Amino acid sequence: MSRFEDRPARADARRNAQRLLDAAAELLAVDPLVSLEQVAARARVSRTTLYHHFPSREALLDALTSRSVSEVCAALESARPTEGAPAEAMDRALKTTWQVVGRYRGLVLINPRRLGRDELRRRLEPALEPVRSLIVRGQRSGAFDPELAPDWLLGVLTDIIHAASTQISAGTMDATSAERALLRSAAAVVRAHR
Repeated sequence: MSRFEDRPARADARRNAQRLLDAAAELLAVDPLVSLEQVAARARVSRTTLYHHFPSREALLDALTSRSVSEVCAALESARPTEGAPAEAMDRALKTTWQVVGRYRGLVLINPRRLGRDELRRRLEPALEPVRSLIVRGQRSGAFDPELAPDWLLGVLTDIIHAASTQISAGTMDATSAERALLRSAAAVVRAHR
Protein backbone atom coordinates (compact mmCIF):
# COMPACT_ATOMS: atom_id res chain seq x y z
CA MET A 1 0.00 0.00 0.00
CA SER A 2 1.34 3.45 -0.85
CA ARG A 3 1.77 6.21 1.71
CA PHE A 4 -1.24 8.01 0.23
CA GLU A 5 -3.49 4.95 0.45
CA ASP A 6 -2.48 4.44 4.09
CA ARG A 7 -3.53 7.93 5.24
CA PRO A 8 -7.31 7.34 5.23
CA ALA A 9 -6.81 4.19 7.29
CA ARG A 10 -4.76 6.10 9.85
CA ALA A 11 -7.32 8.91 9.96
CA ASP A 12 -10.08 6.33 10.39
CA ALA A 13 -8.10 4.66 13.17
CA ARG A 14 -7.65 8.01 14.95
CA ARG A 15 -11.38 8.69 14.66
CA ASN A 16 -12.16 5.24 16.09
CA ALA A 17 -9.81 5.84 19.03
CA GLN A 18 -11.46 9.21 19.72
CA ARG A 19 -14.94 7.68 19.49
CA LEU A 20 -13.89 4.98 21.94
CA LEU A 21 -12.57 7.58 24.39
CA ASP A 22 -15.74 9.67 24.00
CA ALA A 23 -17.90 6.61 24.63
CA ALA A 24 -15.82 5.58 27.64
CA ALA A 25 -16.07 9.04 29.22
CA GLU A 26 -19.82 9.14 28.68
CA LEU A 27 -20.48 5.64 30.02
CA LEU A 28 -18.07 5.83 32.96
CA ALA A 29 -19.80 9.00 34.14
CA VAL A 30 -22.93 6.90 34.64
CA ASP A 31 -21.41 3.53 35.59
CA PRO A 32 -17.78 3.23 36.70
CA LEU A 33 -17.98 -0.55 36.18
CA VAL A 34 -18.96 -0.32 32.50
CA SER A 35 -17.52 -3.13 30.39
CA LEU A 36 -15.23 -2.74 27.40
CA GLU A 37 -17.91 -4.43 25.30
CA GLN A 38 -20.37 -1.68 26.25
CA VAL A 39 -17.79 0.96 25.31
CA ALA A 40 -17.25 -0.67 21.91
CA ALA A 41 -21.00 -0.86 21.32
CA ARG A 42 -21.52 2.80 22.25
CA ALA A 43 -18.66 3.83 19.95
CA ARG A 44 -20.12 1.64 17.20
CA VAL A 45 -16.91 -0.28 16.66
CA SER A 46 -16.10 -3.96 17.03
CA ARG A 47 -14.46 -5.34 20.15
CA THR A 48 -11.49 -6.20 17.94
CA THR A 49 -11.14 -2.51 17.05
CA LEU A 50 -11.37 -1.55 20.71
CA TYR A 51 -8.69 -4.08 21.70
CA HIS A 52 -6.49 -2.93 18.82
CA HIS A 53 -6.43 0.59 20.28
CA PHE A 54 -6.73 -0.30 23.97
CA PRO A 55 -5.59 -3.86 24.75
CA SER A 56 -6.96 -3.67 28.29
CA ARG A 57 -9.30 -1.68 30.51
CA GLU A 58 -6.21 -0.15 32.14
CA ALA A 59 -4.93 1.06 28.76
CA LEU A 60 -8.30 2.68 28.02
CA LEU A 61 -8.45 4.34 31.45
CA ASP A 62 -4.85 5.55 31.10
CA ALA A 63 -5.61 7.10 27.71
CA LEU A 64 -8.80 8.69 29.03
CA THR A 65 -6.95 10.10 32.04
CA SER A 66 -4.28 11.58 29.78
CA ARG A 67 -6.91 13.13 27.53
CA SER A 68 -8.79 14.61 30.49
CA VAL A 69 -5.62 16.24 31.85
CA SER A 70 -4.75 17.61 28.39
CA GLU A 71 -8.21 19.12 27.99
CA VAL A 72 -8.16 20.69 31.45
CA CYS A 73 -4.68 22.12 30.78
CA ALA A 74 -5.86 23.62 27.48
CA ALA A 75 -8.91 25.13 29.18
CA LEU A 76 -6.75 26.57 31.97
CA GLU A 77 -4.31 28.06 29.49
CA SER A 78 -7.17 29.81 27.69
CA ALA A 79 -8.31 31.24 31.05
CA ARG A 80 -4.97 33.05 31.52
CA PRO A 81 -4.68 32.37 35.28
CA THR A 82 -1.48 34.41 35.57
CA GLU A 83 -3.17 37.59 34.33
CA GLY A 84 -5.30 40.12 36.19
CA ALA A 85 -6.60 40.22 39.72
CA PRO A 86 -6.47 36.81 41.43
CA ALA A 87 -10.24 36.66 42.12
CA GLU A 88 -11.05 37.43 38.48
CA ALA A 89 -8.42 34.95 37.27
CA MET A 90 -9.91 32.26 39.55
CA ASP A 91 -13.40 32.91 38.15
CA ARG A 92 -12.04 32.57 34.61
CA ALA A 93 -10.17 29.37 35.48
CA LEU A 94 -13.21 27.81 37.11
CA LYS A 95 -15.58 28.85 34.31
CA THR A 96 -13.38 27.29 31.64
CA THR A 97 -12.53 24.06 33.44
CA TRP A 98 -15.45 22.87 35.52
CA GLN A 99 -17.49 21.37 32.69
CA VAL A 100 -14.38 19.76 31.18
CA VAL A 101 -13.68 18.11 34.53
CA GLY A 102 -17.34 17.10 34.74
CA ARG A 103 -17.15 15.18 31.47
CA TYR A 104 -14.62 12.87 33.13
CA ARG A 105 -16.34 12.50 36.50
CA GLY A 106 -16.28 8.70 36.20
CA LEU A 107 -12.51 8.84 36.53
CA VAL A 108 -12.92 10.61 39.89
CA LEU A 109 -14.41 7.40 41.28
CA ILE A 110 -12.06 5.01 39.51
CA ASN A 111 -8.60 6.57 39.51
CA PRO A 112 -7.88 7.01 43.24
CA ARG A 113 -8.21 3.28 43.87
CA ARG A 114 -6.77 2.23 40.51
CA LEU A 115 -3.68 4.44 40.56
CA GLY A 116 -3.10 5.23 44.21
CA ARG A 117 -2.67 8.70 45.67
CA ASP A 118 0.91 9.39 44.60
CA GLU A 119 0.55 8.21 41.00
CA LEU A 120 -2.76 10.04 40.60
CA ARG A 121 -1.22 13.27 41.88
CA ARG A 122 1.71 12.86 39.49
CA ARG A 123 -0.62 12.45 36.53
CA LEU A 124 -2.88 15.34 37.54
CA GLU A 125 -0.06 17.73 38.44
CA PRO A 126 0.03 19.52 35.05
CA ALA A 127 -3.61 20.51 35.57
CA LEU A 128 -3.28 21.28 39.29
CA GLU A 129 -0.13 23.42 39.22
CA PRO A 130 -1.60 26.48 37.43
CA VAL A 131 -4.45 26.63 39.95
CA ARG A 132 -2.09 26.11 42.89
CA SER A 133 0.10 28.95 41.57
CA LEU A 134 -2.96 31.17 41.24
CA ILE A 135 -3.93 30.41 44.84
CA VAL A 136 -0.42 31.31 46.06
CA ARG A 137 -0.50 34.53 44.01
CA GLY A 138 -3.88 35.38 45.53
CA GLN A 139 -2.61 34.69 49.04
CA ARG A 140 0.46 36.88 48.51
CA SER A 141 -1.69 39.73 47.22
CA GLY A 142 -4.07 39.49 50.18
CA ALA A 143 -7.05 38.49 48.02
CA PHE A 144 -7.12 34.85 49.18
CA ASP A 145 -6.96 33.47 52.72
CA PRO A 146 -3.26 33.05 53.61
CA GLU A 147 -4.02 30.92 56.67
CA LEU A 148 -5.17 27.93 54.64
CA ALA A 149 -2.63 25.77 52.83
CA PRO A 150 -2.72 26.12 49.02
CA ASP A 151 -3.18 22.35 48.62
CA TRP A 152 -6.14 22.45 51.03
CA LEU A 153 -7.80 25.19 49.00
CA LEU A 154 -7.02 23.33 45.78
CA GLY A 155 -8.66 20.18 47.18
CA VAL A 156 -11.77 22.07 48.28
CA LEU A 157 -12.06 23.78 44.88
CA THR A 158 -11.74 20.40 43.17
CA ASP A 159 -14.50 18.98 45.38
CA ILE A 160 -16.76 21.94 44.57
CA ILE A 161 -16.21 21.36 40.85
CA HIS A 162 -17.16 17.69 41.28
CA ALA A 163 -20.23 18.69 43.30
CA ALA A 164 -21.41 20.96 40.46
CA SER A 165 -21.13 18.19 37.88
CA THR A 166 -22.84 15.73 40.24
CA GLN A 167 -25.79 18.11 40.66
CA ILE A 168 -26.17 18.36 36.90
CA SER A 169 -25.98 14.56 36.50
CA ALA A 170 -28.62 14.10 39.19
CA GLY A 171 -30.88 16.62 37.46
CA THR A 172 -31.09 18.85 40.53
CA MET A 173 -29.41 21.83 38.82
CA ASP A 174 -28.97 23.08 35.30
CA ALA A 175 -25.53 24.17 34.04
CA THR A 176 -26.19 27.88 34.62
CA SER A 177 -27.29 27.36 38.23
CA ALA A 178 -24.45 24.95 38.91
CA GLU A 179 -21.87 27.40 37.56
CA ARG A 180 -23.30 30.23 39.64
CA ALA A 181 -23.22 28.06 42.79
CA LEU A 182 -19.69 26.90 41.96
CA LEU A 183 -18.35 30.43 41.55
CA ARG A 184 -20.03 31.74 44.72
CA SER A 185 -18.87 28.76 46.76
CA ALA A 186 -15.32 29.00 45.44
CA ALA A 187 -15.17 32.74 46.17
CA ALA A 188 -16.37 32.12 49.73
CA VAL A 189 -13.74 29.42 50.26
CA VAL A 190 -10.68 31.27 48.97
CA ARG A 191 -11.55 34.83 50.00
CA ALA A 192 -9.35 36.43 52.64
CA HIS A 193 -11.28 37.10 55.86
CA ARG A 194 -10.32 40.43 57.34
